[in-house]
Amino acid sequence: MDPVTVLSYNVRHAVLDDDEHAWRLRRDGVAERVRAAEPDILGVQECTGEQHEQLAADLPGYEWVGVAAEPGSGEHTPIGYADSWKCERTETIWLSESGDPGSVGWDAEYPRVLTTATLRRPANGAVLTVVNTHFDHVGERARLESARLARERIDALPADRPAVLLGDFNAEPGSEPYESLIGDGFDRALRDARIAARERAGPATTLTDFESSRERIVDHVFVTAEWQVDRYAVDDTRHEGAYPSDHLPVVVSLKR
Repeated sequence: MDPVTVLSYNVRHAVLDDDEHAWRLRRDGVAERVRAAEPDILGVQECTGEQHEQLAADLPGYEWVGVAAEPGSGEHTPIGYADSWKCERTETIWLSESGDPGSVGWDAEYPRVLTTATLRRPANGAVLTVVNTHFDHVGERARLESARLARERIDALPADRPAVLLGDFNAEPGSEPYESLIGDGFDRALRDARIAARERAGPATTLTDFESSRERIVDHVFVTAEWQVDRYAVDDTRHEGAYPSDHLPVVVSLKR
């Protein structure tokens, strides 16, 4: 398989449209950071339907899959993929006891989803599965149960299928949900790309307050054992003097 670049980016809700950090002021910067990374595949979090449509317009050359976590303008966790790839299968599951569309799980504040896409590169026949998610920021049990559901989703894939799990997990290294994501007890092992990378770049944080680092890593890329992680980078480039989001994009270069 040729090298694959993946990107995870929490772009911050447009509904939080305060004057200084309104989406209309940040939109160009978000698209600029994605274009700079030239990812084959990207997972976006905290993205309303309107933002999803605008990013699709701003990033020609990508196709998108994913649905809202709740009806209307609820959060999407879409997956975008370069047009050199084709989507063979996509699915959305709700992170809750019932799994019903729009349902809120455990002690979470909002409905949360896993978006899954199985992608094929026709040029060489390579196949991989990408899972994008955004764990709840309030519910401790919800984050732990969501980690279990994410691991089960990876386990359900064919045993030789390379997979990537990425997103905003609202869980720092060492926390119980994080340890569940990389721990034992499942058929398929997952590794944190930040730890596995041969080269690292950027700050040791994925959060900002739009002005400075908050020194917390909550956005992660996890990979199955088939992958070699060449490079892990957190992009802290500013746009017109400010960060385009309150999170920084995470860019990972992979190969088999």
